[in-house]
Amino acid sequence: MIFSVDTDTKKLDQLQGQSFSDLGLLERQDLQEWVIQEPRILGEELLIIASEYQNFEQTHDRLDVLALDTTGQLVVIELKRDRADDTTDLQAIKYASYCATLTAEDIQRDYRQFWNTRREDDRSPEQVGERFASFLGDSIDADIEITSEGWADFDLDDKPRIILLAGSFGIEITAPVTWLIEEYGMEIACVRIEAYRDDGRILLNSQQVIPVPEAEEYMARRREKQERQQQGERRRAAIHVLLENGVLVPGDIVAFCSGQKPPAEEWQIDPPAEFWQARITGQTGRSNNVEWLHTGEEYSFTGVSKEILHRLVDRPYEKALNGYKYWCHPEFESRTLSDLRNSGESAPERKKL
Repeated sequence: MIFSVDTDTKKLDQLQGQSFSDLGLLERQDLQEWVIQEPRILGEELLIIASEYQNFEQTHDRLDVLALDTTGQLVVIELKRDRADDTTDLQAIKYASYCATLTAEDIQRDYRQFWNTRREDDRSPEQVGERFASFLGDSIDADIEITSEGWADFDLDDKPRIILLAGSFGIEITAPVTWLIEEYGMEIACVRIEAYRDDGRILLNSQQVIPVPEAEEYMARRREKQERQQQGERRRAAIHVLLENGVLVPGDIVAFCSGQKPPAEEWQIDPPAEFWQARITGQTGRSNNVEWLHTGEEYSFTGVSKEILHRLVDRPYEKALNGYKYWCHPEFESRTLSDLRNSGESAPERKKL
């Protein structure tokens, strides 16, 4: 439930949820555009590759939105402005199977075509490659090289994830999705989005309903174990490496690197000491690695770095950065987490703490 509070009278009013259709909102022109403009509405950092994607062989099917997550895994996103119909999950699975054959170069070419057309721009392959390298550099356990043609050279996971975004989900979706997750380990998430009208504005509230966060964390650990056993040479997320090597221990306090702070004369606020500090949670999901001491909220290293810079100097959220280069560890001579990860630093005795 969403409530509105009158700042003068302190009166509390419950807002009534309304369907997107009743509000005159459209699936493609509105909901899809919001996902493209601000993919965090889905609950995580994503790089949008294209919308209405149809670069498949021997079919003219179109998926709503194709994206990449920070671990190098494709994300197939299917949208329904109100209730998800009983074929939404099957559509998404079909699209995921098509996308399983795409290569890292394929999606960079698709990204370039989509954004150059959308912005009437002309980004070169080198610019696109640098964008992908910067986006993925936060989590991949090695620096990403740029090929002679300008593309980022990285391992693209051949098992796309699926996100279903809808106003509501019935048993015809929740039952098969839960079964596919539990029995076959498929990575499918159902995100519910609700709309409320309040004083001339429309408020949106999105929440992942399947799997619940606790189950997602468990499944992430199980997938990590399977990947270690089956693909020992695959590049792995930096948070996993740092925790396993004892460089990070749950409860550690890390500090925003002084060299990454913008000049003080550009600051729009006077931040307190905890503004620059974060506590390691020990979690390895996509948005719960650290607790920002300033607010008590959990983020990824990229997410909290972007939040800090946005509040400090209004840096755009969509501008890429490598979060591990922005945080230093006092226990290791204030070296950056990126340096500690790439150097293979290990402190096994700290894992016992």
